[in-house]
Amino acid sequence: MDSAVKLENATAKFSHQVMNNEMSATGNVYTGELQAPASSQDVDTKDACPIQQDRALNDEWNVKPAKRVCFPPEGEIVSGSAEPWNPWNADINKSEYMNTLTQQSLSKLRRIKTIHNSSQPRKLNKSEARSFLLTQPYHRLYGNMREILGGLTTWDTPAHGGTKKYLLGCKVLCKCKSFSFLQEITEVHLRNKCLDLEGEKLDYESCEALEEIFKRMQFKLINLEWVKLDEDGASALFDIMEYYDSAVHLSISFTQRIGNRGWMAAAQLIRKSSSLQEFEACGIPLVEHNACFLAHGLKFNNHLRVLRLDNANMSGRPLMMLVSALNVNQVLKELYLAGNNLNSVQDSMYLQELLQSNHTIKLLDLKNNCILNTGLQDICEGLRRQKKGLKTLILWNNKLTHRGMSHLAVILPHLTSLETLNLGRNPLRNEGIHRLKEALIANRSVIRLGLAATAITCEGAIAVAEFIAESSGILRLDLRKNRIRTGGLMALSLALRLNHSLVRLDLDKEPMGETEEWLIETQNIQLVEIMKCCKTNLLRRQAKLEEEKVEAKKMALSL
Repeated sequence: MDSAVKLENATAKFSHQVMNNEMSATGNVYTGELQAPASSQDVDTKDACPIQQDRALNDEWNVKPAKRVCFPPEGEIVSGSAEPWNPWNADINKSEYMNTLTQQSLSKLRRIKTIHNSSQPRKLNKSEARSFLLTQPYHRLYGNMREILGGLTTWDTPAHGGTKKYLLGCKVLCKCKSFSFLQEITEVHLRNKCLDLEGEKLDYESCEALEEIFKRMQFKLINLEWVKLDEDGASALFDIMEYYDSAVHLSISFTQRIGNRGWMAAAQLIRKSSSLQEFEACGIPLVEHNACFLAHGLKFNNHLRVLRLDNANMSGRPLMMLVSALNVNQVLKELYLAGNNLNSVQDSMYLQELLQSNHTIKLLDLKNNCILNTGLQDICEGLRRQKKGLKTLILWNNKLTHRGMSHLAVILPHLTSLETLNLGRNPLRNEGIHRLKEALIANRSVIRLGLAATAITCEGAIAVAEFIAESSGILRLDLRKNRIRTGGLMALSLALRLNHSLVRLDLDKEPMGETEEWLIETQNIQLVEIMKCCKTNLLRRQAKLEEEKVEAKKMALSL
């Protein structure tokens, strides 16, 4: 019992002594006192304080060197940034380079095909494989060249996947219809006319291979209509075009299955390309989220001038998103929305908003839709604010009748910028022409009027003749596919004798609705007389334009 008590007291005394030693070492650290390493004579190594050991090591190694600051000479100080290499400003003969590259590609293609067709696969050594790879124009398809060459020991040509990719890249160029133009190019510093890939099949690898063309040449038109293109290939191809600024006019009409990522890349191309001025995407149903991508690209675009979205199923929310983007965009000049089933319920209201807020669009094509008379009323309300904006309005085949002409007759006298109005393929009949006659006479801006296939007869032709006789600015009038007989032709011929501006009057060449020979002969005589009057007006107009040019030159010389 006594021995147990003595052992317990000794243990408590030892633990109290260790605690005091630790507290004293900690206090010295906080006060900044330097601790000398404990010698082996005083304290055993196992009993040394961990804090003292760490502090000793820090004092031994943490020796701060003297700081030195120096600056380069004044002429070597970096004061700007290096721009990336511009391939279009390189001082090389790109024409000769492209011809050489084409010949090398074709010769290597024949050589590899010979190897593939041999009975026994030929194995290339490392040096042959290395030289073969480094001379391929499409080696970027293989990925990282260092990894390929670093791990290369033997090269089985028929079985190697890289060779298959290279052959695919060569076949893309060899099979395309426009591959032959590469050898005909004499000047590549300027944009080439066209790269026509219509109907080709392009997968992801093929699109990557085409980068070798886009990095060396630029084009005015790139035609991708009816191309069999998947989502990955479309995304890669549009990214390449955006990077190399490849096209001024890009058409992807009727190219299906480009997917969400393809539309995202196309929107990025529209937004960032500084040369793209015309974009066509006809015949591609534009769903809501893809329309959102396109609207985002248009909202921040500063270069696109023409947008064609015919037969793209734009009715509803896609049209709303497009209009919201064009309310911000103030550079687009021509908008084509034909065949989109635009209705008179909500779509016409979106068009009204567009016409009220955007005054930079010069051409609006709405043919082959369902605007109807009520929708035309909304469009006319939007036209009220068009002072110096819209110049061409196409309403061909929108099921408009004579009742809708009442809304148009109210707004026409107040329009000062509208120059072309196409109302063809609408059942206006004679009554609709009568409602438009006074408004057309009061209007002084319309110089082209389309009334083809509007179901007018001689009565309507007489009303048109009255407008011609009073107009001093009309240049072209289309009255084809109407049942205009001898009386109507005589009225038009008499009106042209008083008119000195109309240079083209389109009429059916064959006589309409006459069976007697003398009436048919009279019609032919009137058609010849109308053509003579139009030709006389054309010569008079050309002479007037020449006089104006001469006067402008004289004014410039005097200044």
